[in-house]
Amino acid sequence: MSILHKLHEMGQSTWLNYMRRAFMRSGELRRCLEEGIQGITANAAVFQTTIAQYTDYDQAIHDEVRAGTPYGRIHTALMVDDVQRAADILHPIYEESEGLDGFASLELNPALAHNAVETVATAGHILARIDRGNAMVEIPATLAGCTAVRSLTSDGVCTNATHIFSVSAFERVAQAYICGLELYFDTHSVWRIAPTAVASFSVGAVDAAVDPVLAARGLVSWQNQTGIALARVLYTRYQQIFSGPRWAKLARHGARPLRPKWVRIHPHNASQPLTFYAEALIGPHTVLTFAPDTLEAFLRHGQAAPTLATGLAEALAHLERLQEAGIDLEAMTDALQTEHLAFSIRQYEALVESVADKLYETGK
Repeated sequence: MSILHKLHEMGQSTWLNYMRRAFMRSGELRRCLEEGIQGITANAAVFQTTIAQYTDYDQAIHDEVRAGTPYGRIHTALMVDDVQRAADILHPIYEESEGLDGFASLELNPALAHNAVETVATAGHILARIDRGNAMVEIPATLAGCTAVRSLTSDGVCTNATHIFSVSAFERVAQAYICGLELYFDTHSVWRIAPTAVASFSVGAVDAAVDPVLAARGLVSWQNQTGIALARVLYTRYQQIFSGPRWAKLARHGARPLRPKWVRIHPHNASQPLTFYAEALIGPHTVLTFAPDTLEAFLRHGQAAPTLATGLAEALAHLERLQEAGIDLEAMTDALQTEHLAFSIRQYEALVESVADKLYETGK
């Protein structure tokens, strides 16, 4: 039994942020599942790097060209195919967990993040092509994204709310999800498994933004604490939101809460071990998301102890002293969402361009 299975016994799920065709064909994904991985997410950055630097997709790209697929849509066809493959491999976990885990999560074009109508339409179109019950779409948690989460949830779609850097952003998407579930149960007389969702909170990205400000003010001893502090406060709000009479009514229908999903857990500070964030974020009803390097480090050196629910008083004290020091954390996290969303858009555009570059390099 690996250390990931110990986390499962504590009520925590473990997913992997890495989807690549050779990774699935080689059997590496299945080996990760044996170690305890229970879900997988795909993003444009991994696809772009793989297309540009490796041969995984060369034949598939040329097949799409011969089939008449426009250049600007080839990347979508490749991603859809990979999600189908991953979803099929993960399906036993989906069934065993009764729809809690076993998902393959696909990033939509982040340029749609401020258009709820187009987001919902695009999600519906892509999910219809994927045609797998354990496929999940990623929706940035902008105001429009929250509207899209509400609409998609009401239609029974499972979502992964992304680009969350603050407790308030989690609260907004949680309320949207709850409203969507209420509509779903009001409009569906029969269902086997209710839609579920996760909310991806970028832990390390917060420290990467805050720590340079602290260093500039001579507050080095405060570094490497803000991301974990926010995660612990977010977890407390999660417990509060998904309790009480309103939630109990939905839970009786089989609704599941919007689980916090800890992402970007690679420490930005090279002095920290790769297991730094993972070991601090262990707690039930959450999802710990690894990249390949953090997964390997955690499997080798990680310690499994219930850490997430501890240290709330210290977390609140840390956030309070940031405020007293004049650091506007809410403004910083709002800016982080804007910056990371702009970066995601550039990555997605680079993915589209990498297909055309590959065709040029290989002579079409």
